[in-house]
Amino acid sequence: MGKRTFYFVRHGKTEWNLARRMQGWGDSPLITEGIEGAIATGEALRDVDFAAVYSSPSKRTIDTTGYILRDRDLEVKTLDGLREMSFGIWEGELFVDILKNYGVEYEMMLENPAHYKAEVSKGETYHQVKERTKQAVEQILDEQPEGNILVVSHGMALRILIFVALEGADLQSHREETPHLLNTGITVVEYEDGEFRVMKANDISHLEGIAEGV
Repeated sequence: MGKRTFYFVRHGKTEWNLARRMQGWGDSPLITEGIEGAIATGEALRDVDFAAVYSSPSKRTIDTTGYILRDRDLEVKTLDGLREMSFGIWEGELFVDILKNYGVEYEMMLENPAHYKAEVSKGETYHQVKERTKQAVEQILDEQPEGNILVVSHGMALRILIFVALEGADLQSHREETPHLLNTGITVVEYEDGEFRVMKANDISHLEGIAEGV
């Protein structure tokens, strides 16, 4: 098994991102900024020879992947493990309404990740997201013995995966100590000899002039 280099990308900005609605396993279309951001990401990665491409099965990630790849003839494999964190009954709701109607649990989700149980929302816990995203990466490693790998997923799922599951950040404090991943930002992680190393986190230099980032 050789070195694997992951290029993790969060999907482009969507209608629900713009409206400040909770998305999760729910979905909404990419807006113009999201499409432009995905195309710019593809240009930034145009010289990277990808051995494989993986995406969450959500339409916004599949569409983002398509704009990144453009005319490249590469198969896109979808993995359920790369889905965004599920927020249950909160999905599609405005953040301000969630805070008003479910403030105690919503604040626990943001401020107490290690002990958040999703009892009211009926969504997922951080622990569940950590385990399933880690399993997705382990599957990718089993399927891809070497090379560059593009992975298009979601903000919270990628943050938990990259910084907690792979790099070993503390789950409880990771929201204060690790970067928030912006739409169509690129995070590069190398895997070699059983170790993951974050080489570049949340690179948005390719988005200059595009009003991306939620």
